[in-house]
Amino acid sequence: MTLPSGSAAAWRRQALRKGRQNRSTLFKYERIKISARSQSMPRPRTVDREYLLDVAEGVAAATGAAGLSFGAVAAAAGMSKASVQSAFGTRESLIEAMLDRWLAQETARFTAKAGESPSFKVSVQAHIATAAEESEVSMQRASTLLASLAGSDSQVGAVARWYATRVGDFAVRDDEERRFRMAFLAAEGAFFMRYVVGYSMTTERWSDIFEDLARMVGEPERKPDRRVRRKQP
Repeated sequence: MTLPSGSAAAWRRQALRKGRQNRSTLFKYERIKISARSQSMPRPRTVDREYLLDVAEGVAAATGAAGLSFGAVAAAAGMSKASVQSAFGTRESLIEAMLDRWLAQETARFTAKAGESPSFKVSVQAHIATAAEESEVSMQRASTLLASLAGSDSQVGAVARWYATRVGDFAVRDDEERRFRMAFLAAEGAFFMRYVVGYSMTTERWSDIFEDLARMVGEPERKPDRRVRRKQP
């Protein structure tokens, strides 16, 4: 083998210099490829839990509890399954979030009729009035979620607390309150029969039942607002 002109040491220095130049060129090329690839990839979207809950409610309404899955919600939302799962963790947590939101929305409608800290009678009146105005879709959604979480201690406890804030311990002091208590139970029984058991009932019949219950208890009368209002300048 014939060495290039110059000493062996000079030849080695020249070879090492060329090797470093080649490695530097390759490194720069790889950095350019990685940069171009990262720029072409779409940035991850922020996961909107409220939007996903809206989509999940639509899936549950269309397919029932059995069809509610991360995959189904992701497909309907146009997102990856991993993104949906990262927002809720488990399917049960997703359903719990859906039920919690429904309870909060129903409570807001109830409070609009009953006011803050209503009496037992006003609570029953407002409860029946709210149930009478609730849409069939909303009622069906609630029953689907309750059925999905049957046996879940956390949500059974949440619903029990919701009832407790609505009617307390069901203690009554006179015959009128006994009538109110029976009216409340009749309203819940009608809901159970129609939406949980699936008893066939027309919208007209449902409305007729709640009109009877409303006549039994009357319209809710909110307590007057006793807060001192500032005079307008």
